[in-house]
Amino acid sequence: MITYKDDNAYQQLLSPDPVSTMPHPEKGKALMEGQMVQEKEALKKIAEICLNAKKPVIFTPGRIILWTWEEGAPEKARVLRDLAAAIGAEILPIMDVRPDYPQMRTAVEINPYHGDLVIGHNKYDVAVFMAVDCAYADVTLKIIKDGTDIYTIALCGKLGHVDASITLCNAGLAKIEELTEIINEMKKNK
Repeated sequence: MITYKDDNAYQQLLSPDPVSTMPHPEKGKALMEGQMVQEKEALKKIAEICLNAKKPVIFTPGRIILWTWEEGAPEKARVLRDLAAAIGAEILPIMDVRPDYPQMRTAVEINPYHGDLVIGHNKYDVAVFMAVDCAYADVTLKIIKDGTDIYTIALCGKLGHVDASITLCNAGLAKIEELTEIINEMKKNK
């Protein structure tokens, strides 16, 4: 169940602290609840959180799971489906690009789910962001962090996202496969 925070200030949502003053994870490390930790420790914590979740969700761009025009999309979709199956999560496409209104090219553009709105109207307790465009993920994670108690995990291929409860940087396919293996191993040992 979503618990909304009482201390939301609309002005804080409009002008948050600049991201550049916050630490991003260093290579081989992760940012876990504001602390820099080893990546292996973060992967185990992510696995534990996901396995204990009542209703987890994975947000990923539509270009990975809806279309195949991005290089490597089928491989990314396979790894994503394996992770979702391991934790029993829904997969929801999140917007990639904002369609050019009023002339939207429906064959290549879609404006599906907005992560913060979907979370606000459903009973998710853990949200995993995988390969979501960094600018969009930063804004969405800030809204979720400031407005709900949802546990957020960002598996980022670049710098990571400081507003997520746990964030990994440089999280490519091999890192996601490693996470899935850790989850499956934990399930066996339960």
